[in-house]
Amino acid sequence: MHLKLKKIIDDYVECNNFEIKIIDKKVKIYYYDNIERFTSNLIEVSSKNDRFIIRGKNLVIETMFVEYMVISGDIKMIELGYHNE
Repeated sequence: MHLKLKKIIDDYVECNNFEIKIIDKKVKIYYYDNIERFTSNLIEVSSKNDRFIIRGKNLVIETMFVEYMVISGDIKMIELGYHNE
């Protein structure tokens, strides 16, 4: 029982990685640190080392929690990069 609890805790801790998923024509970003820029045509989101730039039209942050956010709109492009580029 004790080892099972440790595995559950370890799995939870390891899942806190900055990542992006595209689901039902929406962009879901997990474990971001900052929203660097936000307009109806561009949303830039970053973590310690990574950044994503979502470009399109009528972009909105549909849902926003500490763990993730959901971006919707007419998404045209997603750029991936590093903070120091």
